[in-house]
Amino acid sequence: MSDLLEHIAPTRLVPEGHYGPEGAAGVTARAVETLAAATLVARKGATAELIAACAAAGLPLADAPRVSAGAGLEAVGTGPGRWLVLAEGLSGADLVARLAAMAQGLAAITDQSDANLILDISGPDVRAALAKGVTVDLDPTAFAEGHATTTVVSHVGVTFWQRDGATFRFAVGRSFAPAFLRWLTVSAAEYGFALSGTGRG
Repeated sequence: MSDLLEHIAPTRLVPEGHYGPEGAAGVTARAVETLAAATLVARKGATAELIAACAAAGLPLADAPRVSAGAGLEAVGTGPGRWLVLAEGLSGADLVARLAAMAQGLAAITDQSDANLILDISGPDVRAALAKGVTVDLDPTAFAEGHATTTVVSHVGVTFWQRDGATFRFAVGRSFAPAFLRWLTVSAAEYGFALSGTGRG
C-alpha cells in the first residue's frame, strides 16, 4: 500500500476516485464545498453572556467539545469560549454578519470559509480506518453523535465531530489537506475507499 499514491505529488489533493479492492465500499469521503465557516470566540469574561445571546437568537452553544445546531447553523466547540460555526447556503460575509448580530459585540468573529477543507467520512469500516491515526476512542459508547474533538491525526491538526451514527465531519486546514487525504486514502484503501469532491487531478 506504500506505493498507492506514488504518482501523486505530495502537495496535491488526492484525486476523486476508488482506491483499494474493486467492489469494496467500506469507507466513503466527500469534500463539502457548499459551506460557509467562521470562528466565534467569546471576549474575555463574556462566555456566559455570549451563550445566552446566541441561545436567544436560536443557536444553543455548548461550551464543551460538542456540536449544537439551530437557526440554520452548526456550531462545534473547539475550546473554552470558542466555536467553529458552519452554514449551508450562505456566503462567508453573510455568516459573519449573522453571527455578529447574534453576538451583540460579545465575540470576535472571523470568516474561515476558505481556510478549511470540510470532509464527510462514513461507511461500515469508517471507525476501523480512522483508528489507524485518530487517537480518540471512536467506539459509539465513547464518541457518540454530537461529540467533537480537536486533535492531531498523522501530524495534521484537525477538528472533527460525529454528525449522526454513520458520518464524521472533518475540518482540515487547506495547507495540510493533501497530507491528511494521503493518510486517509492509505488507511481506508484496504476496505475499499471512495473519494469524491476533490477533482480528477
